[in-house]
Amino acid sequence: MTEQFDTVILGAGAAGMMCAAHADGRVLVLDHAKAPGEKIRISGGGRCNFTNMYCEADRFLSMNPNFAKSALARYTHWDFLDLVQRHRIDWHEKTLGQLFCDHSAKDIIAMLLAEMSRADLWLQEGLSEIRAVTGGFALQMTSGGEVFARHLVTACGGKSIPKMGATGYGYEIAARFGHDIIEIRPALVPLTFSGAQKEAFAGIAGIAVDVRATAGGASFDEAMLFTHRGLSGPAILQISSYWREGDSVALDLMPGHDALAALQSARKVAP
Repeated sequence: MTEQFDTVILGAGAAGMMCAAHADGRVLVLDHAKAPGEKIRISGGGRCNFTNMYCEADRFLSMNPNFAKSALARYTHWDFLDLVQRHRIDWHEKTLGQLFCDHSAKDIIAMLLAEMSRADLWLQEGLSEIRAVTGGFALQMTSGGEVFARHLVTACGGKSIPKMGATGYGYEIAARFGHDIIEIRPALVPLTFSGAQKEAFAGIAGIAVDVRATAGGASFDEAMLFTHRGLSGPAILQISSYWREGDSVALDLMPGHDALAALQSARKVAP
């Protein structure tokens, strides 16, 4: 027997759950993971950087800048902050307007699950086939069941964390139904070392320093973190979106200061 839904959403991450909270009719959210919102759970060091006080359209990278304008005209960061406060989630502001949960990223997951409580949520469920049929889509489950949906939303996310099961499935679906796919590339990701370079910095993993990171005509003054694999932290994650293979990344570890003058001054004080 085929189950009937008005909307089926593929992916129980932040986008999928938010979509389910606002979709009308009978809604089903499908995900192959064991739990919803796994990427939310690990974000922000487990406290989830859920929005930014300075979230404006010009802060987004896009081939169509009007998309961000249109989206933010409909739903702003103030709307989301209001939702967070209505669910009595305590939060605090960090550098550059970043807002984090006081307690745990799980608070945001619980909030989204409460908002989409009218929807059905099927976890650890895969798809073996998606077909366009009259009036909608037919979805064949790997478990053997079949679902019909008038509307199908792909909210599968990107390929950012393969260890968590992230794949390019959403792109495959789009291509299968005739959409052009813009070449994808990493963004908001750490930079990794290899070989002797990796070994040279392994001893200072866990150390953070404020830097100015510059690449591709953009600069960010933020914290940089040495990790056991390379460089991370807000400055590196931001500049990774502008870096291209073969280009260099300039790192100023004393932004706004003259390093030579500082050393000469220190030498006078303590030769």
